[in-house]
This record gives sequence, structure tokens and C-alpha cells, in this order.
Amino acid sequence: MPLEGVSDAGRSKKRIRTAAIFCLTIVCVAGLRPIPFAAEIAPQGHMLEDFEGYALHTFPPKWRFRNDEARKIYRIETENNNRFLHAHAEKQSVQIGLEHIFDPSKQQRLHWRWRIHARPPAVDERMPESHDAAAQVYVIFDNQYVPRVIKYMWSATLPIGTRFTHPLYGRGRVVVLRSGSSKVGEWFRETASFYEDYKNLFGEEPGKVQGIAILSSSDLTKSLAIADYDDFILLP
Repeated sequence: MPLEGVSDAGRSKKRIRTAAIFCLTIVCVAGLRPIPFAAEIAPQGHMLEDFEGYALHTFPPKWRFRNDEARKIYRIETENNNRFLHAHAEKQSVQIGLEHIFDPSKQQRLHWRWRIHARPPAVDERMPESHDAAAQVYVIFDNQYVPRVIKYMWSATLPIGTRFTHPLYGRGRVVVLRSGSSKVGEWFRETASFYEDYKNLFGEEPGKVQGIAILSSSDLTKSLAIADYDDFILLP
């Protein structure tokens, strides 16, 4: 499944040229009220990825990428006997994606948990020259070449619930699901109703979901983004 490109392809001329090839990248959103990880048990649903089956300090082989730098940015770590995906991007932006094609009217929500350790500076992510974020989760719709995308973002400054067109990809929409860095190092659970979000953001029923993607980016701001991701679950 193609990935990195379409959404954040505008970061450079090279990415623009490859945008039509790689698609697991752009935007989605809808955030329900964020819930601290410790306060909630994971819901029952289809476990899309929990990172438990991979060797420590390796790149998860089920995930696709277009740039070998991904192997340096993303790796499996462990804490309290739980494995998760750790992302450390220094002046880098490489997206990784997991293909999973399904009917979004049957499985309408995505649940996951994440935390940040370091984020790009407090800039306006709505601007193309500063569209970096420590943690971003994508749902990719319709097809794998010119998809529509919803990106759920952990913003540095924008208010929770902010929605906007992706500044680097017109077929993408971004929703700020969490904001700020006051809870650095703390896990949070999120549930995004991507089916309803798509209808609200694009004004029509979505085609099939093609998969999900992850991005921790810091190249535009020449900074550092560090985050962890875990327990991606599809819910009715």
C-alpha cells in the first residue's frame, strides 16, 4: 500500500512528484473528549495493531514506508511488559502506513493511545511552512493513489476541535484531537469517529478505508518530535 506523500508531499518538490504514488498520509478528524490512559480500559473491538508480536528495537515489518529513514525513526520499545511503537524524528518527516481495507459503515471508529515526549515549536500548523506535529494518526479513504484523508493531530497550540484543510494536500482534512505539551510523557486514549467525520468534512459517504498511517514530523521547523503509539482498535 502506498503511503507517505499525498498529504505531506508538499514539503518538497521531490515529495510533490511522488504524491500520486504514496498515499497513506493525510488528515482526519473528529475528536471525542480525550481520556487519560490510566482512567480507561481499552474497548473491545478488532485489534488492528498492538505491536506485541515484534522484536524489540526493530521496525514493525507489517508497516510500509517509502523512505528507509523510517527504520531509524520508528522502532519497537517496551515498558511495564507492554510493547509499543516509539518515534524519534529529528528534522525528519517520514510517514508509515498499515494497509487494512474495509467498509467504514461497518467499523466506524478508531481507538488508540499515544503520548508525546518532545514536540516542534509552538507554531501554527495550518501554515504550509510549519506543518509539523509530534504525533499524527491518519485514516485513508477511497483509494491508494489520490485518496481522501483525515488526520488526527496532536497540535502544539491550536485548540482541540480545530478543523482545517491540509495545507499541503487539498484532499486532506485535519482535526486537532489534542493540544499543548502540559502532559508530556503521559499516555492518553483517543476514539475518533472517522465515518461521521468523513461525512461532515467531505459532505458525502466515504468509500472503503484503505488503512491507517502514523507520522511524527519535524523537518519543516528543523526541530525534534518524539512520541509513542499503541493499541489501534477498530470499533463499530
